[in-house]
Amino acid sequence: MMSIDWEKKIRIDPEWTNRQLVNHFLNKKLKLTVRGYTPKTSGTNFNCDDLIEELGFFIPDYVHSEKSKQKKLKALKSKFGDKLADLRLDTALYQEAQTFFGKKDPSTDGKYGELLLFALTESILKSKMVAHKIVGLSNSKDQVKGGDGIFLGNYEIENGKFEPAIFIGESKIMQGFSDCIGDALESIDRFHAPETKAEFNSMEFIVANNTMFIDDKDVEYDKIYDLLTPGTEAYKKQILVHPVLIMYNTKSIEKLEIKAKNNDELEDLIKKYMLGKENEFINKINEKVKDFPNIQKVYIDFFCFPFNNIDNFRNGMYFNIHKVPFKVDAVK
Repeated sequence: MMSIDWEKKIRIDPEWTNRQLVNHFLNKKLKLTVRGYTPKTSGTNFNCDDLIEELGFFIPDYVHSEKSKQKKLKALKSKFGDKLADLRLDTALYQEAQTFFGKKDPSTDGKYGELLLFALTESILKSKMVAHKIVGLSNSKDQVKGGDGIFLGNYEIENGKFEPAIFIGESKIMQGFSDCIGDALESIDRFHAPETKAEFNSMEFIVANNTMFIDDKDVEYDKIYDLLTPGTEAYKKQILVHPVLIMYNTKSIEKLEIKAKNNDELEDLIKKYMLGKENEFINKINEKVKDFPNIQKVYIDFFCFPFNNIDNFRNGMYFNIHKVPFKVDAVK
């Protein structure tokens, strides 16, 4: 096992999950893990306002590599001197992060799901994001380009036993649970299907130092680079894990909001709903996975988030980033 302490390289506050989320269940069997989460409620309303606000604080760390942060700081020092540069760095980084997200129609923008998956994977799976996407060297339009976050860390394969792992994420925000699962597995299968696996195995994940979210001055930088280079001994020793975010709509939550008399009762009703759905979630996922035999050979870790209205999350994230409500004209 690699001796790298990945948790020390994670910059976001891992305690955010305790502030914002309720973990209803964790079901782990063989190479499949299913986790059930909901945002903490407010009064008798199921809303994601606090979750959206918390995710907003992670945007600069999600968007900027250590090298890009230092480059921005250097540019600010040239303009304003050391003292003012330090004071203005956070604002400058956030403004650039706004540009990264852009003013795209939130109903079609997958970056909000990718941001949540990043925050979940770093804080719960204790792994460090090293790149936003996989990039192939030989063909910029190759079919396996993608992956919603590339992470490195150690993954618990059974109680107390960890293995070095490379994590390739996938996030889906869709109307129905089954659609989310099917779409996610189809995306993941690109890395394992015979038609595309050869290209995936031959590519380097990181094509240049400035795409890595690890400072090239890090004393373990060379070790980390080897972990991301197919063919090296370090790479071969790793297991492959796919963290998958599933966020979908259900009318059941609205019924619980109407029924609940206070916050404690709403939380209790949601807890009972989630525990009652646990086996259904797992059975549906297992049924879908049967159609993808290649995926059964690697680890999959699902984060399941039922919502009363996923558009509230999407539009809320848009407003939090751009400080204006979404309008169709904004994307023109």
